[in-house]
Amino acid sequence: MSESVTHPVFAVVGHPNKGKSSIVATLTRQDAVKISEISGTTTSAQTFDLNIDGETQYTLVDTPGFQRPRQVMSWCQQHAPNAAERKNTIQAFVSEQRASGNHKFHDEVELLEPILNGAGIIYVVDGSIPYSPEFEAEMTILQWTGQPRMALINPIGGEAYVQEWQDALSQYFSVVRVFNPMTADHQKQFTILSAFAELYEPWRHTIESTVELLKQYFESLERQGAFVVAEHIQRILSHVSEIKVPADFVKSRLQDKLKHDYQSTLRHIEASMQKQLQALFAHPEMQMQTQQLSADYPDLFDISHWYLYGLDRQKIVALSASAGAAAGAVIDVGMGGTSLMTGAFFGGLVSGAASLFATAKPENLKINGIPLAGETLKAGPMKELTFIFVVLGRAVDFLEIILRRTHADRSVAELPETNLTARMNHLPKVEQVQLTRLLQKAHKGLSDSELVKLRDLILKLCLSPSA
Repeated sequence: MSESVTHPVFAVVGHPNKGKSSIVATLTRQDAVKISEISGTTTSAQTFDLNIDGETQYTLVDTPGFQRPRQVMSWCQQHAPNAAERKNTIQAFVSEQRASGNHKFHDEVELLEPILNGAGIIYVVDGSIPYSPEFEAEMTILQWTGQPRMALINPIGGEAYVQEWQDALSQYFSVVRVFNPMTADHQKQFTILSAFAELYEPWRHTIESTVELLKQYFESLERQGAFVVAEHIQRILSHVSEIKVPADFVKSRLQDKLKHDYQSTLRHIEASMQKQLQALFAHPEMQMQTQQLSADYPDLFDISHWYLYGLDRQKIVALSASAGAAAGAVIDVGMGGTSLMTGAFFGGLVSGAASLFATAKPENLKINGIPLAGETLKAGPMKELTFIFVVLGRAVDFLEIILRRTHADRSVAELPETNLTARMNHLPKVEQVQLTRLLQKAHKGLSDSELVKLRDLILKLCLSPSA
């Protein structure tokens, strides 16, 4: 390996259109890597760094695919007097092609140069197509470079021929792994890095340290993401839109404007949350396909979609009753226990009954009576529990998308129609009630410690199995 290399460098090589760029994007967490189904999108070697706190941990080189490996191999066999000269022969081939200005082997020169400069090799094949001897020229060329190397089987269209590839690759590579860059979670990414540490001892300490740093980094990202959600949920639930009543007002116009202002702000807050999460997790180009927020309740959703993202009616009533009972119990303690828990009973009864009414018959925003000129009409803050859980459900689903999305995935993300009830049921009952109480209080504003608690509960919801 080159002594000038201060951190691990890996050249990602292989046949065209086998997912090399997708692997680079996932392992470096960069949307900037160009990915296309069109063969030959990568025409020159490009380097991408994985940085943590501004420090490069490792570099991946995205390379063009082999175009004429058999011709290259033929040239090398003619010019290599013995096995000891194989690496020098590969170097001679690259030097001759550069000096001649011949573009016939442009792609081979581009992919071989970083390897000859000290990069480790990550060879990528497609596990959904049959193994063919035509790939042996590529593998032999890489073997001749003498660099540490591993092979990744990318199951682009399935795993029908994975075993066949494993049998063949194991003859040329010390490490062979199946790796899908579209779905690989953090642990699978760590496994790839750790395998390379086994291949090249001088990099072992650096790579092992990088894996530990990445684990801490991802955990920190998860907490930051959940905190962004907690803050924006509080903003949504506490927002108030106001409108002054002019001297010559028209009631219907005032009502429409107030609704429009209120829902526009709520949409903006949710969109702001999503943009912040995309920036935090380095997915600035991610596109979303989701229903636009509409506030006619004023709520974030048309009534017909409430139960796609929020809790089911029975769960809302039960949680509201439990949260109300918890509040009542606090009153009982404050009264020295003389009320014999009547406060808890009353709190649970009233809260549960209110939620039952709200889920059975939501009312539209109305301006009651005839307001006087100079008065201020207000919409918000939101206290309705059905709506609150819709906000929570959408936010948690979006956070989960961001957490689980790899940088190789360039598809349009869709907010899933999951039921928040399933997530809630994975929390202990005590935490379900704590979460409900925090959400009910959010319209008044939460303390820093309460926001942190809300963050922790949101993260637990996000990481729990969804429906």
